[in-house]
Amino acid sequence: MRPGVKYLLFLALLLLWGCKENHPEPQNFFCVTCHQVALDAKHDFPCQRCHAGQTPAPSKEAAHKGLVTAPALPPHLEKTCGPCHRKEVTTLKKTRHFTLVGEINPVLKIFGLKPVDSVLALKEPARVETLEDLVHDLLRRRCLRCHLFYEGDAYAETRRGRGCAACHLKYATGELISHEFVRTPPDRLCLHCHYGNRVGFDYYGLFEHDYPYAFRSPLIEGEPPPRPWGVEYHEMNPDLHLKAGLACTDCHTGRELMAGAPGPRCQDCHPKLSPAYHKPSVLAGARCSACHAVWSFQDREYHLILHFDPDWEEWAEFYVQGSSEVEETFLLFFETGMAQARMRDKISGKVREGIWFLGFRARRFAEVPLGYDEKGRVSVLRPILDLHLSLAREDEIPFDNFYPEKLAKDPEKRFLPYAPHTIGAADYFRSQKVLRMIHDRSRGTK
Repeated sequence: MRPGVKYLLFLALLLLWGCKENHPEPQNFFCVTCHQVALDAKHDFPCQRCHAGQTPAPSKEAAHKGLVTAPALPPHLEKTCGPCHRKEVTTLKKTRHFTLVGEINPVLKIFGLKPVDSVLALKEPARVETLEDLVHDLLRRRCLRCHLFYEGDAYAETRRGRGCAACHLKYATGELISHEFVRTPPDRLCLHCHYGNRVGFDYYGLFEHDYPYAFRSPLIEGEPPPRPWGVEYHEMNPDLHLKAGLACTDCHTGRELMAGAPGPRCQDCHPKLSPAYHKPSVLAGARCSACHAVWSFQDREYHLILHFDPDWEEWAEFYVQGSSEVEETFLLFFETGMAQARMRDKISGKVREGIWFLGFRARRFAEVPLGYDEKGRVSVLRPILDLHLSLAREDEIPFDNFYPEKLAKDPEKRFLPYAPHTIGAADYFRSQKVLRMIHDRSRGTK
């Protein structure tokens, strides 16, 4: 080949190479290009089936167009989980885990408000003016931080998935650690909601500290103790069943949690009981925990105040109170000297003015008070409706330590029956009291 031709061919190759550099081939983005996830065998299908979006796509922006970040969230359940789990999705919407009516309606009723059939029916007030506004805002922004619409507070062991993912995808240290769905949730997932002074925490022998600084844990080598659930806690005697190796779902099965079937009975596993204290009349007249609960949650006088312009220094002693929003607001004030009183609605996701503070007159566990449940059985009681509400704005205090009239007239209405998960050997003196209460009830003297 002539030298001139070789030179021209070489020049042409250089030009072609330059064009390639200046005009690269378009790149196709797939979900797995950035998200290296492993799916279990039963859910090993394309990402877009649940998450939508575009794949392949020429850019990350295009790939995320129409993306559904939380496909297991209740608004998406029908389209994502429903096609394969129609029965579970249908029955779930009627359960207390979904509606939360068991937690909501006793509060509404004690304040003289109408009950609702679901957490979704709670009013979202644009501005808090009336008692109804105040109670609904309390539930939506402060109390109901554990439900299927909310990802949980920003602590290591309270962050969780939403919808079905809350129980069936593993979260730890605040992040999703696996995209493999689990049929039976481990206890760690249960404790993402059942922490603090709620049933579940007590199963592990944990009791939340009071909020004032003087009642909290001392420093460890100059550092605060770890707070994976955002609260500090006493370590108590755990439930006898935990010591025996039973997990939450060994008793609370999917039929109860997902389909609303009746919960477990102790006699299902303990059919043969000592006849001395377990006569049929006793088993019919008392809950087992009335004698066998070793300790119980006794938080007295919940004082809740919605503040729009708080004196941050005055409240600083209470910056740890189980809410990451409250804590983060205080930390901002400590760092900058400035903070804004705002909180997020845990159902709609909207941020509104005003911040809820919480305190107690006392937090106790040694006393185990007894009363009667809705079936007339002797039961452990808890003063969970002992609620005092306040509302403070810059120029007015519309509600100052408001206490329901029903409670003022009948303090016993503060108490609700519950089943503490602190089971152990029966207390002799309490057992004698239970027998007397059953006897009095049968004679109509109570």
